Amino acid sequence: MQPVLALFNHVLGQYPALRAELAELAGRRVALALPPIAVSGVITAEGWLAASAGEPEATVRVKPVAALTAQWAGRTPDFADLELSGDAELAQRFGHVAGQLRWLPVEDLSRVLGDAGAHRVEGWARGLAGFKGEVAARLMDSWIEHLRDEVPLLANKRDVEHFVAAVDTLRDDAERLEKRLARLEAARGQGSEPE
Repeated sequence: MQPVLALFNHVLGQYPALRAELAELAGRRVALALPPIAVSGVITAEGWLAASAGEPEATVRVKPVAALTAQWAGRTPDFADLELSGDAELAQRFGHVAGQLRWLPVEDLSRVLGDAGAHRVEGWARGLAGFKGEVAARLMDSWIEHLRDEVPLLANKRDVEHFVAAVDTLRDDAERLEKRLARLEAARGQGSEPE
């Protein structure tokens, strides 16, 4: 078995309800790509992913930058952060399941160290990563601010709201003008007819 496939199934094993959802799609070939890692296979009757030589019927690609930005913004990546191809319904269902998978290292540690030891190690790791995570979050915020304000690759929310409001006003004004012109033409048409 491919190492990435084994890892996917290992994480999937921590979620029996998601495996049950996948089991409903038994026999279908799917692929998940999170560059540079990709996994593909056929869904088994038990809800696992098994190696398959055939082409996937549906592929779910995670947009790395969008997913990373979502994580830093404190939200779970959603369908906007995914590219679906192939059978749309299959891709959507598989993407829904794959999007909920999160590796729970404390589950693996508890098998080795017991529950108390696993939670202690998790607390220690969170404390160690806490400072680094805070620095990384601040760097990401600065980078996003730079892209939005200094190099306008991202639109400022306020500017987008003003633009949308201006477009709405223009549309309403154009509709009023069309109605006024129609009334004037109707009045002109009535006045020019011989009596």
